[in-house]
Amino acid sequence: MSTSQSDAKHDGFSKVLSRMKTVLRRDPSTKATPAVARETPAQVQPESSKAPTQSKPTVEPTETAPEPITLSNWGAIQEEKARALFAKYGLTLEPGEWKAARDVPVQRVVKPIRMRVRRTCHRCQTTYGPDRVCVNCQHVRCKKCPRYPAPKPKDEQERTETALQTILAQKAQPVQPKPREHQLTLPSRTGGQDLIRKPIRQRVRRTCHRCNTLFAPHATECASCRHLRCKICPRDPAKHDKYPDGYPGDAEPPFEPPARTWKKPRQRVRYTCHECSTVYRSGQKNCANCGQEKCAETIRDPCVPLPANMYTFGF
Repeated sequence: MSTSQSDAKHDGFSKVLSRMKTVLRRDPSTKATPAVARETPAQVQPESSKAPTQSKPTVEPTETAPEPITLSNWGAIQEEKARALFAKYGLTLEPGEWKAARDVPVQRVVKPIRMRVRRTCHRCQTTYGPDRVCVNCQHVRCKKCPRYPAPKPKDEQERTETALQTILAQKAQPVQPKPREHQLTLPSRTGGQDLIRKPIRQRVRRTCHRCNTLFAPHATECASCRHLRCKICPRDPAKHDKYPDGYPGDAEPPFEPPARTWKKPRQRVRYTCHECSTVYRSGQKNCANCGQEKCAETIRDPCVPLPANMYTFGF
C-alpha cells in the first residue's frame, strides 16, 4: 500500500510540474506586443500638445515586380566558381588553363523566396518533426495546431490552379508538324514517279561466322544454319571503336570448343635390367628383383638412335 501511495504522489507532482511549465511558457501570439511598449517618450506625445493639422490622404503601398538583374561579367563569375571548386579538392587552376567565356550580358532569373513550413502542437507548443505525431505529448497533428508561415489565401490558390490548368491545356494541344523542306527532284526517264535526292547511306551487311552466309535485312537468324546473330558475326562496315563490346541487338556468342592442335606423337621409354630382364618402374634406379643399379648396359626401349655423323665416319 505504501508503494502505491508513493507512486500516486509522484505522478501527481509530475503532472503539476508539466502544467506549470505549460502556463509559464510564452505564447507565440504575444511576441509582437512588447514592440509597442518600446516606443520612446519622444515619439509618444499627449493629445493636448498636438496641433491641428490637415488630414493627409493615405497612399496604399502597391507591390511592384522586382526588376531583373543583368550580369555583365559572367565569365569572371564562372572562373571564380571554378577556382573555389578546385580549391575544395586541393587543386590549383592556372590562369592559362581556364577558357573564359564571352562576357555576354546574362539576365538573372528572379524566383520567389521559399520558406520552410513548420507546424507546432497546440497542446505543448512543441515543433513537429517529420512525423505527424508530437514527440512530447504524443498528440496527432490536427487543424488546431498552428502553422508558420500562415497558409495562402484562397485567391492565390485559385491563381495557381488556373495557371496549372492553362499549362496542361497548352500541352494537350496537338503539335503542328514542321513544314517540309524543299526537295530536289529529277524527272524519271521512264515516265514514272520523280526521283528525289536523298543523302547517301551505306548498307550494313552481317555475315554468319559459322557458314559465311549473309543475313537477310532486319533478320537475326541465319537462313542456312539457324544461328542467332551474335557478337562474333562480322559486320561490314565494321565499327569496333564505337561498339567495342558488340553491336546492338546481338546475342552472346555460343560456347565453342577450342580448335584441335597437332602435336608430335610421343612414346613412353622403358628400361629393362640386363641381369634378370625385369622392367624398371618409373623413377626407380635399382632393380626390384636383383637390386641391379641402372647403368650404361641397361636395356632401353626404344633404343637411342646413333647420330648421323657416326655412320659417315664408320663407327
